[in-house]
Formats: sequence, C-alpha cells, structure tokens
Amino acid sequence: MKAPEKVLPAPPLGAESKPVRVLVVDDEPAVRRFAMRALGEAGFGVHEAADGAEALDLVRAGTLDLDIVISDIVMPRLTGVELLQSLSMLRPALPVILMSGYGTTQLAQRGIASPCGVLSKPFSPDVLVAEVRRCLPSLLA
Repeated sequence: MKAPEKVLPAPPLGAESKPVRVLVVDDEPAVRRFAMRALGEAGFGVHEAADGAEALDLVRAGTLDLDIVISDIVMPRLTGVELLQSLSMLRPALPVILMSGYGTTQLAQRGIASPCGVLSKPFSPDVLVAEVRRCLPSLLA
C-alpha cells in the first residue's frame, strides 16, 4: 500500500479553521486526478486511493483524519457500495459521496443509496465542490 499523498497544499477554508480532509477513491487515474485537483484548488486537503480496498486499508490504519470520502461505485477488489457498507460500521458518522457513470435512477433501481448523495459522471469541478460542501455543513459553517 502506498502512502497517502496530498495533491496540493490546501489552505484553510476559513480564517481559523483547518482544511476539510477528503479521500478520493477511483480506479481511473484521470478521474481521480480531476477530482483531487478540483477539491485541492477549492482549499480541501485531498488524499487518494486507487480502489475501495486501498481506501478501507487507509481508514483502518487510522493515518488519515478524514472528514468525507468520495468514491466511485464500480471498481475492482472492493466496490464503492461495499466500501460504504464497511465505512458505515467503522466510522458511521463519516459522510460518503458515491460517483458513478450510471444515472441515479439506475442506481436507485439497484438499491444503491448513499448517506450523502450520488454524483453522476461526468461532473464539473463546481458540482463536485458544491456536493462536498452540502454534505459537510457543520464543518464549513
């Protein structure tokens, strides 16, 4: 397992607050880099994992003090839904946003839901940042 990396120095979102820490999980490097760049430029502290299994290992290790996880749904080894289920037992208060190339109607028909929401790919940097902010109102007040 590789050490978590910060993509950009993340300035605090508020004058006296620490940056919100986000874990981006996606098996597609281009999507992962896009999300990390958008969040980093918005002032979030960003870490990455190449799939759900790596993300779960990072959370279990306790080396990252995370505020939110953004995960693709369809990935090898451990899907985003399986990651969500595992995280709900390990850290029930940790918000999770799922991303998918499938439409939200297709996901709902499969019984896939998230405590926070589902982002349909492709999405813009503004939509990504807005969804993270929506899921963390108490940290970003």
